[in-house]
Amino acid sequence: MKKTLLATALLGLVLVGCDQASDKTSSTSFAANDQVTELSQAADNAKNSLDWMGEYTGIEPCADCSGIETSLTLKDDGSYILDQTYQGKETKPLTTEGKFDWNDKGDTITLNLGGGQTAQYFVGEQRIFHLDKDGKRVQGDLADAYTLKKQDHK
Repeated sequence: MKKTLLATALLGLVLVGCDQASDKTSSTSFAANDQVTELSQAADNAKNSLDWMGEYTGIEPCADCSGIETSLTLKDDGSYILDQTYQGKETKPLTTEGKFDWNDKGDTITLNLGGGQTAQYFVGEQRIFHLDKDGKRVQGDLADAYTLKKQDHK
């Protein structure tokens, strides 16, 4: 009787010990998975994942002309060159050069145009989207006209 009781007690201790080791392994596994997810989310953005440097062009809407021919060149040092030509107007092309900043998410840039003025663009795959004054994508019939496409200069 004593042998049976002793064997049962030892078996119970072994099973409890194995169960605790399993709990530690699974909690460590969950913690490691959470860290990997956080790291991949932090690293997976336009700034770090896309080939965003280069020239983007398009014709943006204009209230008093047929369109604004736009060329925006983004450089890896955080500088830009913005060329705008008002179609159907007797004006010289406007060229603005300066620096741009990325937002904390790494998906939107803000051009510092000077005089306290800025312009925001959402950076996507092979294109950028000119955002409205509230930092939102333009909606409606003209939404596509606010997209500048990346040029391939190979």
